Amino acid sequence: MLSANRKRNLTFRLIITFVAALALTLASIFFYIFVLNPNLILQRTLDKQLHYLSEELIPDAEGRPSGKRYDEKYDWVYKVLSTELLYQITDNQGRAIMQSSPDADAIFNQVNPQFSTEKRLFSVTYQGLLYHVNSAHLANYPGYYVQVAGSDRLLSIFQLTNLKPLSVVAVLVSLICLLLISLVVWLTIGYMLRPLKKASATAAKIEPHSLTQRLDTHKLPEEVLPLINAFNQTLDRLEKGFKVQQELLATTAHELKTPLSLLRGEIEMAEHFPKRELLLRDVDQMARLIHQLLHWAESRECQNYQYQSLYLSDVAEEVVLYLNRLAVINQVHIVVSGQSEAMLLHADRSTCFVLMKNLLENAIHHAPSHSVIELTITSRGITVRDYGAGIAPEHLPWLFTRFWRGPHRRNEGAGLGLAICAEIATTHGWQLKASNSSPGACFSLQTSP
Repeated sequence: MLSANRKRNLTFRLIITFVAALALTLASIFFYIFVLNPNLILQRTLDKQLHYLSEELIPDAEGRPSGKRYDEKYDWVYKVLSTELLYQITDNQGRAIMQSSPDADAIFNQVNPQFSTEKRLFSVTYQGLLYHVNSAHLANYPGYYVQVAGSDRLLSIFQLTNLKPLSVVAVLVSLICLLLISLVVWLTIGYMLRPLKKASATAAKIEPHSLTQRLDTHKLPEEVLPLINAFNQTLDRLEKGFKVQQELLATTAHELKTPLSLLRGEIEMAEHFPKRELLLRDVDQMARLIHQLLHWAESRECQNYQYQSLYLSDVAEEVVLYLNRLAVINQVHIVVSGQSEAMLLHADRSTCFVLMKNLLENAIHHAPSHSVIELTITSRGITVRDYGAGIAPEHLPWLFTRFWRGPHRRNEGAGLGLAICAEIATTHGWQLKASNSSPGACFSLQTSP
């Protein structure tokens, strides 16, 4: 049973259509020959004899047929088969002028009463044997006609010897035509659909961070152009709506930074403000959330990326220096190794800084006091490992989800740090994975396959 996908395949449908059309054509030909015109081959066989005789006649001085040229290639047939294949030349009254043999009188005497000046095919019986007769006007001899008579058994042999090879040839030609048509259809459809397959591949790669891409309409079939144009217009609307959302998010986050800074200053200046430390912590958490929202919005805008050649080891030194104060507060030590193996990458430096900063900052918050955080740079990327409690297996699928926080950090952070890392890695075409290292957690960034 054919699968549903095969039934919907355009190439398969066209090939099946051509096969059905070819089979129907051959069936129609055989039906026409053997059912509607069973005497077609019989008549054609006699027509060939009429044509041959018309060309071989010799005229006399008055332009009348007086004889026939001797042709050893064909004349022996009339001698050997004198009772099976006969001919005669007559005038328009049916009187014989020339005959293939004297024995032809007995047969053609029955033909002459049925003689007509129009070309026709008819049959007579002589001594229990059926004869088929055909007549034709002699174009070069006005008023004269040629008649050919062939026995039914002889013409049956002719038909069998012609029909069998004809049937074999017809089957072989049909098979060859089927193969050629299938090949031509397959190649033609493949060539015509190549731009469509290219457009499909491009569409499959379009993601929220690559909405600026459009499907190429060059060389596409006119039948699918409206669909591709409609898809491109949909992408235009999606890109516009996405940009409005990102701009609103970035603008809101940016505008909230100033009032929060002022609020923090007011709280710090008030010496006897109740719950002063609690409020300062809440303000800092809000400021952190706004800062991460701003980073999130920026990381999703491809036009914000300024690609350049860089080494991750250089970015790692800046990040470690930036987070050194936080590491000291949490009593952990950051160890960087493998700087000599760093590969030259084509990437955006600022977002790489944010990615590595968030990974190290996350490790610092989860590492136990007086432990080590390992930042290893390899030829394929970087790994960040801490020696903390690790990640619960049920939490692994949620690590890079926006605003998700572990049960023990409900009141800390914004749940955007790792999501921002995943977004930056995806935009660069990299892979970011998390796993347990027993003890601790390990985050690996793979920059090359």
